[in-house]
Amino acid sequence: MGNYETKIGQYIESIQGMRATFERLARVFRSDSDASEATFNKYSADDWRRNAFGNALIRLRQVTENNFHVIETISLVATARYIFELSVWLLLFQKDKRYSLIYYRELLTTQLKYWQDVRAQLHREVELLKKFERLDDPSDMVQSISKSGASAEQYGKMIREAMCRIDAEAGKHFSIYLDQAKTNGYGFQAYLIETQAIPQVTSSIEQIEQEKSEFDKNAPKDACDLVKGKWEWRRMAGLAGIQDEHDYIYTSASKLLHATPSSLTTNFKNLEPQEIALFLRYIHVKMLEIADLALYQSECRSVQVQ
Repeated sequence: MGNYETKIGQYIESIQGMRATFERLARVFRSDSDASEATFNKYSADDWRRNAFGNALIRLRQVTENNFHVIETISLVATARYIFELSVWLLLFQKDKRYSLIYYRELLTTQLKYWQDVRAQLHREVELLKKFERLDDPSDMVQSISKSGASAEQYGKMIREAMCRIDAEAGKHFSIYLDQAKTNGYGFQAYLIETQAIPQVTSSIEQIEQEKSEFDKNAPKDACDLVKGKWEWRRMAGLAGIQDEHDYIYTSASKLLHATPSSLTTNFKNLEPQEIALFLRYIHVKMLEIADLALYQSECRSVQVQ
């Protein structure tokens, strides 16, 4: 075990030591960012490649800063999977820069689904809040308590207890706006969501749908034909030449990150030291690979990276 603990320490030190490298490389891709944004062509594969590399390097710098102070099983496996997926994109860019336009298409698809899911949740919130508005109706409370024959002294106490029970019941449900509803009232909070939040989200959806329609209309057909249908990580990993990595990483991730019978009943809920060392080594090697991919890009070849 001592040997593996030594290796773990060495890998962590090496990974954290790459922070400065990612910082230097990111500056190359993001230099003169204001001017770059002003001239950014969303149908240019080169512009999206440069954008994705710059953001990827910044994200890796953040990972080296934040993810290795304490080694925890779920966090370590999730980090390995994230870096694997990042490498799939960058390797595909290296294979054919037109995949950068697929990156843009997937960006729009992901954003659209996010806002659609948000809107669906907001509609659920409205229904839930209206339900508790009906339960919280003062006139119904007064009528119910009056029938109980409570004394004037008990009356106020029973009203407060009834309201607390309703708040407690509401607290058992997932709700984004529950705290605000307790202050504003369930009905008024539902009104605010319907008249303010939902229209704003709908506007975002419409904007992305328009941008996605423009992409489908204007993007080069040969680029769009590279990936037809739904994005599948295993298939794309195969195109990037690292399907074997996908199979190992995703098998481990599925076993450890999901509440499957296997993950719940196994006696080995945490990685063993040798497994921790293996995942750390994988992360370190992938980070080196990504740094090399960045150095191979035209932006780094044309300048001296200090």
